[in-house]
Amino acid sequence: MRRKPPKLGVAYLLLLALVTVPGLLGSDDPARLVVRPDSSTVVTGTAVSFFCRSDGNPLPTVQWKINGKGPQENRFVIKSLPSGLSTLRIEAVQNADNQSLISCTADNGVAHPVYAEALLTVYLNESTPAGFPSIDAHPSLKSVEQGRTAHVNCRVHGTPRPKVLWLRDLIPVDIRADPRYSVSTIGNPGALMIQNAREEDQGRYECVARNEHGVMHSKAAHLYVKGVCKF
Repeated sequence: MRRKPPKLGVAYLLLLALVTVPGLLGSDDPARLVVRPDSSTVVTGTAVSFFCRSDGNPLPTVQWKINGKGPQENRFVIKSLPSGLSTLRIEAVQNADNQSLISCTADNGVAHPVYAEALLTVYLNESTPAGFPSIDAHPSLKSVEQGRTAHVNCRVHGTPRPKVLWLRDLIPVDIRADPRYSVSTIGNPGALMIQNAREEDQGRYECVARNEHGVMHSKAAHLYVKGVCKF
């Protein structure tokens, strides 16, 4: 007598569908770049930062190269976050860095890697064009209690008026993502205000001024956020 095949439970059939039907467990997405490095013109002896942000499933790894080679000198610093954002920082740019090609590649093993590049141009101090960005007042050491408002000063100058980007520990501060952050455009243009300061706001801050002529980094200064004493 032939035995009937066992009945498959609903749970087993659902699991089988998840395994065999593409996309039900989440599909792999090719790597893509949502932030690409910008070509930058700087003055010799100053710093410059390039930013790259990748996305995809799984999250791609980001690789930086300078003229086709990985950074090998101590003045090249790379900092990456789990979110896919990565910074390449060059300290004390040299004349030899002029016309260097900076590239960012993101790869997650799905399809082909994606690639973007930017050009680094270096001026001597005496050859900068009129209107090149300058930092008239650099950030200074600050200490603020949790819950209070912190002001980090940075006064910039240039023609046309430079746009200001703030960095915390080499990573751009996303002003749009957190309403507690704002950058002044009048009075003290470039100053950063942080409302309701939190412990995670602590770090080394610097401002970056950019206009059509070039880029200038300020000096970095630490912001300390102190806990509120309760008696």
